Amino acid sequence: MKRRTLLGRTAAAGVTLAVAGCLRRGRDENVLVVSDSNFEEGEDGSLVYVVTVSNPSSRDASGTVYINSDLNGDASTMVRQVSLDANSSQVFRITYDVQFSDVSNFNPSVSIEED
Repeated sequence: MKRRTLLGRTAAAGVTLAVAGCLRRGRDENVLVVSDSNFEEGEDGSLVYVVTVSNPSSRDASGTVYINSDLNGDASTMVRQVSLDANSSQVFRITYDVQFSDVSNFNPSVSIEED
């Protein structure tokens, strides 16, 4: 009889811990994503990189957006802070100090580090 009680309690504790682990992991997961990006010519003729960051989750999220790029052989990093409500998006326009017509090579990469 004691063996059945012990097995029942152990099984119940295992289920409780498994569910708690799932809930905790869901809160720790990163939710911010880059949903769109493109480059264009700005009004003054400069290169503009447009990045859309989205939060498709049901909770608020914030973090740091890093835009790393290789532009005509020169590496650079732009940094933007973002704080998004649940189910929302924000557009960043990154203007570079180079004329669009002078761009021979542009390779951007975006990463997000959540708080």
